[in-house]
Amino acid sequence: MDRPLVVTDPSDRAPELIQEAGELAADADVPLHVLTVVSDEEFQNDAEVIDSIADVEGGSYNTTAEEYAESVANSAITDLLSNLDIETEAIGRAVEGDSERADTILSVAEDNDCDYIFLVGQRRRPTGKAVFGDTAQRVILNSDQYVVTLTE
Repeated sequence: MDRPLVVTDPSDRAPELIQEAGELAADADVPLHVLTVVSDEEFQNDAEVIDSIADVEGGSYNTTAEEYAESVANSAITDLLSNLDIETEAIGRAVEGDSERADTILSVAEDNDCDYIFLVGQRRRPTGKAVFGDTAQRVILNSDQYVVTLTE
């Protein structure tokens, strides 16, 4: 493993996956890329909460979806990887819809020459995957990298 990428999301569904990727990167003495991908809908929902907090504090938080995604990645690094002696890079990407999520993950992995991708999958029945698809499934099927998934 030379350049792993771990994919997070605002819900922090898999802190154990982030920690495991960090420990593997530390053991291999390689940098870890932490990617958060948010959809416009996720950003709008979270932006409403952020704005209400800003109102209470008497301030203002003006941020883009991509800046928000990068801040989520930075939070994951701070909260889950600060105890490890590794180099990290936070990457944030915004997508219009969930259908773009897998392509974005693959693009970031390719742009950063990553050889491993760690991400969370969702347990679904086979018919659900056939009809609705799944980001993890799309990444696995279209990736040249090794893909490690954790299902909820």
